[in-house]
Amino acid sequence: MEDPKPPCQIRITESGSRTKNGCRLLRASLLVSAALVVSLFSLSSRSYGNFLATMMPVEVSYPAWVEHLCPRYYRRASQSTAGLLRLTWKPLEDDAIFFMETSCAKSLGSRQACVVESAAYHQPHQPIRLLMTAPYINHSHPLLQVVLGLDNVHASWLDLDQVYQEEPLLTWHRERQWMLNEARSPTFVSDSSRIELLKRFGGTFLDLDMITLRSLPSFSNWVGWHALVQINNAAMNFVKGHPSLQMVASSIPKVFDPKSCCRIGPYLLYDVMHELCPDVTNRPNITETDAKCGNVTIFARIRLYPFSPYTELDYIFQKKKGKALNFFTSQNDPYFLHLYSSHTTKIRVPLGNLTLLGEAAMRNCPKVYNAIVKHGLEL
Repeated sequence: MEDPKPPCQIRITESGSRTKNGCRLLRASLLVSAALVVSLFSLSSRSYGNFLATMMPVEVSYPAWVEHLCPRYYRRASQSTAGLLRLTWKPLEDDAIFFMETSCAKSLGSRQACVVESAAYHQPHQPIRLLMTAPYINHSHPLLQVVLGLDNVHASWLDLDQVYQEEPLLTWHRERQWMLNEARSPTFVSDSSRIELLKRFGGTFLDLDMITLRSLPSFSNWVGWHALVQINNAAMNFVKGHPSLQMVASSIPKVFDPKSCCRIGPYLLYDVMHELCPDVTNRPNITETDAKCGNVTIFARIRLYPFSPYTELDYIFQKKKGKALNFFTSQNDPYFLHLYSSHTTKIRVPLGNLTLLGEAAMRNCPKVYNAIVKHGLEL
């Protein structure tokens, strides 16, 4: 009995005749399909420094917290990641200066970009880390291009599952306590993450509205007064595992109040320092002088937060007057210009040195400032 022919060896044409080219045609078709798949896969991503830029839509999956923290980003990003830069989690270096963007934005605003460059400008030999909750960012944005092009600046994903790995914040995070007030969730995540990262890795945390004006203190363990019962958490430096941060982290789940903007921020820092050093925190005019609580320096308010958000914001954003006229020649030598973004996001200022903010940008973030001018952006 004759052996049957394999199916690919015979093909029936439309006229009903047989051909022995069927196998060749099938093999050729498979080879073309395979080549196309390989080509598409190779086009789907492209290296960008230490990162991966997605060049066409791909299937993506995110941890559950992304949908909870950033529902609008989640819906848009799940549709397409074409042309975006994929970030990955990376632990902090011990001496890093780090910033966090917790609203899931895909790029930075003008002032935020200026803030990052100002830190890199005054600390050129120190690693600067930009941590963003958006897994994919728009690296083609002109300001983000400037920031990521700085030698000592690197962007990473702020993966909350990697941040909250230790109790008690591990359970606090798994139960999504930070989303009990959706409008304030980014603030709660920011306030708690900065404490946890400083506790685990040490270094310097700066808010994205703190323009650095000069080299930072050469010693570790410092914070700054903001008001009588507030030690601000917008600028902090601690060594890894500092006992004060252990106390703060342990207290967060206990005192957390979703109706309060600052309960796990400036108020909690003050409570911990008051518990450790009541003789220091009870002194008269304490916010006007530097103080020591153990090995922690608490700077006078004017050193880190030279303008009050309640009465002096005009000095920063309006044409120079009063204190703003001699701000850069002052003997107080503040380390930062705090812009209080929660109060001032919608305020726009003219470019140039007509305002204190404009002059601060020209002096401390020249590359970002030039990009703002070149692309017709606002400060």
